[in-house]
Amino acid sequence: MTAHDPDAPGGRSTAPLDEEAVVMGARIRSLRAERGLTLVQLAALAGMSQPFLSLVERGHARLSLASMAKLSAALGVRSGSLLAEPPADRRTGEGVDVVHARSERRRPPSLDRAVWQLAQLPGGLFGTEMVGTEREFSEFAEHAEDEFLYVLDGGLEVGLTDGTVHALRPGDSLAIAAGAAHGWRAIGAEGYRVITVTSGIHSH
Repeated sequence: MTAHDPDAPGGRSTAPLDEEAVVMGARIRSLRAERGLTLVQLAALAGMSQPFLSLVERGHARLSLASMAKLSAALGVRSGSLLAEPPADRRTGEGVDVVHARSERRRPPSLDRAVWQLAQLPGGLFGTEMVGTEREFSEFAEHAEDEFLYVLDGGLEVGLTDGTVHALRPGDSLAIAAGAAHGWRAIGAEGYRVITVTSGIHSH
C-alpha cells in the first residue's frame, strides 16, 4: 500500500523504493543520531535540502554517488559504510579487527546489489564483499581513498571517464587511485561477487 508523504514534491504519495534504500536510510538515521545531529544540521553539513534528506532516511529517495560522498564526509565515515551491512560477529583488539561470517552471504532476490562490511582498521583499511547484477554503469564517481578490487565470482566491467573499460573475471584484480572517477556493471546475468579494500582517506 502506498503511504502519503508530506515531504514529497507536491505532497504526492510515495512508498519506499526498495529494501536497499530502506536499509541505507536507517543506517544514515542511526549515524546521525549517534552524532547528536538533527536532520536540518546534517543536511546543512552535507549541502543538501532537509526534505530530501528526510526522504532518504525513510527509504523514499536514493542518494547519487556524489551525494553519498558528501553525506559520508559530513558524518565522518567512509562512503562504503553507508552501503555495507555492518558485521554481526566482530572481535576487535589492539591493532586487530576480526569479522566472522555466521552464514554464506547471499544477495536478497529483491536487490540488484548487496554489500557486507569486512574487517577494517580505524582511519586505515576498509574492506567489503559485494554481489551485484546491475547491467548498466551507474553514475561515475570518485572518492578520497585508493581502492583495490578482486573478483571472486562472475564478471564485471569497470569503466573510466575517458571511455576505457576493463573487463574482469574471477581471479582478476584492479587498483584505482583516489580521485579517479569510475563506474561498475555486471558482464552477464550471473552478476559478480567481489572483494574491495580502500586505503585511508587521502588529505588534499
